[in-house]
Amino acid sequence: MKALAKHLVDRMDRLTAARSVEAAVKNVQANQPYIRLTIADLAAQARRSPPDSAVVIGAGPSLHRRNPVAQLLESGYEGAVVAADGALGYCLRNGLVPEYVVTLDPHPARVCRWFGDPELESRRDGDDYFRRQDLDPYLGVEEFKRNRALIELVNRHGPSIKAIICTSVASNVTKRCVESGMELYWWNPLVDDVEQPKSLTRRLHRLNGAPCMVSGGNVGASAWVAASQVLGAREIAVTGMDFSYPPGTPMEKTQYFKELVELFGKRAHDALIVVRNPHLNETWLTDPAYYWYRETFLRLAAQAEAVTYNCTEGGILFGKAVRWTSLRAFLAARRAAEAVH
Repeated sequence: MKALAKHLVDRMDRLTAARSVEAAVKNVQANQPYIRLTIADLAAQARRSPPDSAVVIGAGPSLHRRNPVAQLLESGYEGAVVAADGALGYCLRNGLVPEYVVTLDPHPARVCRWFGDPELESRRDGDDYFRRQDLDPYLGVEEFKRNRALIELVNRHGPSIKAIICTSVASNVTKRCVESGMELYWWNPLVDDVEQPKSLTRRLHRLNGAPCMVSGGNVGASAWVAASQVLGAREIAVTGMDFSYPPGTPMEKTQYFKELVELFGKRAHDALIVVRNPHLNETWLTDPAYYWYRETFLRLAAQAEAVTYNCTEGGILFGKAVRWTSLRAFLAARRAAEAVH
């Protein structure tokens, strides 16, 4: 790892907080009128009939390379399905209505796209994020037409989906969830040390009373935390959890390309990291933010009671706390266990 990349990884928790904390606080205040049910209510429901297992669907590039939804539908899987917001459209387009969707990021415009953005055609702000990134390439082509189709899909299936929604999300995300008929279960992000007298996390909790939950810094990790700590699943398979870009991905197609170039100019390449995945015998490209997400996830998984299986079949999420396997093998093992019981 080059010196610049290591410098950024070592400071990523502070950089992430500095970048988003002001927007997050404003959003928490704006969301106050909508907070009725929280993840405490959802946990109480889950305790009455906890899922033996859960599948978390992240929005990494392997989601589209491996198509886990087809395998889930084919298997007749009966555990909990928890989708990150970026994977919601992919799931619905392919015939799977996840029981839960998790949303976290405070961005004022981009996150609403995952739910279908009614204001997209009037905004025309020139943001090319969805045209150049790999989280859901489908939405980057014929954007207005496909956005309208997504609005219809989310509105049709919203009443069947529970939103595990962070108080930091922008109000347009909240409104989309509400108007689509989703049931909202709120949580506050753990943004600092709650033991400190001036803790922002304490301030947020006093403001709305919603429980606090570790996010891991990203929505995929938040979905895994929700499956483990809120729903109480004992075994969790994660899919689409790459935290990286497939071999051969050009730098300009990475998620934080523009930010790195703005900060470091010609040195931006020195901020990227290559990781050899021994399970795949492939080298994947990542950046400091994703690498930090990966390291944080591994620390969280090591502390959890749930057993975590990485069924992504891509990316850089591997280590002692995570069992590497295919989704097909995970689902077959669940069917075998159910047959015994």
